[in-house]
Amino acid sequence: MVPQVSRMATPTRVLVRVLLTATCALSFMLPAWAADYVVVANAGVPGGVVSRDDLKAIFLGEKTSWGNGAPVRIVVLEEGPAHKAFVQDVLGKTPAQFDSFWKKLVFSGKAGAPKSFADPAALAAYVAKEPGAIGYVSPGTPTGSAKTMKVD
Repeated sequence: MVPQVSRMATPTRVLVRVLLTATCALSFMLPAWAADYVVVANAGVPGGVVSRDDLKAIFLGEKTSWGNGAPVRIVVLEEGPAHKAFVQDVLGKTPAQFDSFWKKLVFSGKAGAPKSFADPAALAAYVAKEPGAIGYVSPGTPTGSAKTMKVD
């Protein structure tokens, strides 16, 4: 008589399946963040492409001028899906961590707070008229004369 192999799931097999499922789900979610926001800049900002590293440096207050010497004007959304997606995808922070980061810079006197807007359309309108401004909006937001920047 040949012994039968049990087909019952062992704890190790269950764990492996759970980890594989979670990994697959996350791999599909990560690229979606970039589709949840659009980077916009004033038409006078040089170029049409901004690297992820430059974008991070800009929004963390480390890069304060453009290649042409013009000052960078950071503009952010106060909350919402585009704000959450942007700070997570580009800055690797939660919205609360981003707010805390800027509060520390402001209270230490190292920087002024970024201009913030509740409405993505109002943010885009401000960026369009403010030289050196850069921000992000929800996809589908009318950007007027603000240009859309490709993130590289």
